Amino acid sequence: MLFSTVSAHSLIVLGIHFVAKGIAAPTENQDIQVDADVQTDTDVQVDADVQVDADAPLIVFVTDEPEVIYPDDDSFLKPVIGVPVTPVTFEKRSRSQLETRALTADQKEALRLHNVARQSKKVKALIWDTTLEANARVWAKRLAETGKFQHSTGNSRPNQGENLGYAWSSGTYRNPITGSTQGWLSEVKNYKNDIIPQGNFSNYGHYTQCVWKTSTKVGIAAAQDSKGAWITVARYSPPGNFAGQRAY
Repeated sequence: MLFSTVSAHSLIVLGIHFVAKGIAAPTENQDIQVDADVQTDTDVQVDADVQVDADAPLIVFVTDEPEVIYPDDDSFLKPVIGVPVTPVTFEKRSRSQLETRALTADQKEALRLHNVARQSKKVKALIWDTTLEANARVWAKRLAETGKFQHSTGNSRPNQGENLGYAWSSGTYRNPITGSTQGWLSEVKNYKNDIIPQGNFSNYGHYTQCVWKTSTKVGIAAAQDSKGAWITVARYSPPGNFAGQRAY
């Protein structure tokens, strides 16, 4: 799917100022609310009626279809012979590289939001993983360069789940990772403790990956395309959204 079109199955969130309790963007990127129509590639009109701040930039945020892993799909769990794995996945790193390092304000806020949501469901906090971040950055750059918006294949990232976000702003957009995280977590309102993928999975699957009970690590990165839009990729390990299970 090209960035110029939006899949009818995609979640559209217009405005990165979400009303979900406990979910707020960093102070430098608040006051964003919009009123907009987005036309999909299947002629389905998606409307949003919210408060408009005439002085605020327009932000359009889109996520791709969330992933579900079925019991007979082991491509996420082990490498497949003959299928190349992103080189950074198995790179050798020194102890110092594995230790906690300074994250950007955008990354810190995204991690905090994940863990606030997880704590509310009594799920263990995620820790930041630099290998997952590096893998996420590789895929984000690939999408930005090719103009596509799609999940990477499961066998190219063994033992990793993935969330995607796409954001375009008419003004300066400084927190794409936080904005994407807010979008994913805002799906909490659609999750009724369903067994995956029952219910409206398309509208809650990003949230359930964020709070998945057995995921312990996360790494998130973003890349900007030639039109100024941001593509955000989050990688989780172990992956979540296993069919037949609940998120927590």
